[in-house]
Amino acid sequence: MIFLTKEQLLAIHQATLQAHGGSEGLRDENGLLSALASAENRAYYEDAGIIVCGATYAFHLIKAHAFIDGNKRVGAISAEVFLKMNGANLVASTDRLEAVYLKVGESQMSREALEMFYLENVGFL
Repeated sequence: MIFLTKEQLLAIHQATLQAHGGSEGLRDENGLLSALASAENRAYYEDAGIIVCGATYAFHLIKAHAFIDGNKRVGAISAEVFLKMNGANLVASTDRLEAVYLKVGESQMSREALEMFYLENVGFL
């Protein structure tokens, strides 16, 4: 399994700001590093697969609020990049994904519920 690096996450954040606007800046580097490590830890300690690790990236990057702006976008895009790097693809509509990520950000969706959503909406390339 290929995992994301801090440099990739920072590049994803920068690209989202360029595309959609928002304030630059890292609010909590330790939160970012913890969220980044979450998927790799689950793969190692829980034998989690690609789909669960993708959902883990999305959930923890959204919830970490590591950036001044764009945390939901970073979580969403990072999860999709991770899935594609590992031969999978999230196939839900943009509207459905936005609704799901807003629920995560508003603490209306648990990590387990997000994992179930991913399990139902990820296909392999």
